[in-house]
Amino acid sequence: MRLRNFLIINAVIAVIVGILLVVIPRTVSGWFGLPANAGINIDNTFYGSELILMGLVCWFARSLTEAKYQRGLISAFTIANLISLILAVIAQVNHTFNTLGWIAVAAYAILTVVYGYYWFTIPSQVAEMRPMEQHSETPH
Repeated sequence: MRLRNFLIINAVIAVIVGILLVVIPRTVSGWFGLPANAGINIDNTFYGSELILMGLVCWFARSLTEAKYQRGLISAFTIANLISLILAVIAQVNHTFNTLGWIAVAAYAILTVVYGYYWFTIPSQVAEMRPMEQHSETPH
């Protein structure tokens, strides 16, 4: 799958889930067996806004063509999703989530693997690129 297509899919799903977390945080908590309290609800709304941010970044980055920008974006997404995968596994093993928690584990595992794949396949010649040359303004 092309990176552009994956970014679009990631954008759409992240924004949809983010909106759900912002609009109906108590309901989403219930799906995963979490108690409905003010702390969980506010955490869900903050997490939802971050998912919306991630979706928007994916959407606006879908047309990046320069390897150095792609590599930076993919590096950040690989690391962030790996951390989220570890946290989701810990929450699932500790029985913080109900059975639906495996959806979060699977989602972060997929994101980590796919972004990790792109991380290793995007040309590593970024270090060989010359910095942008400085242009001096000369009056005519």
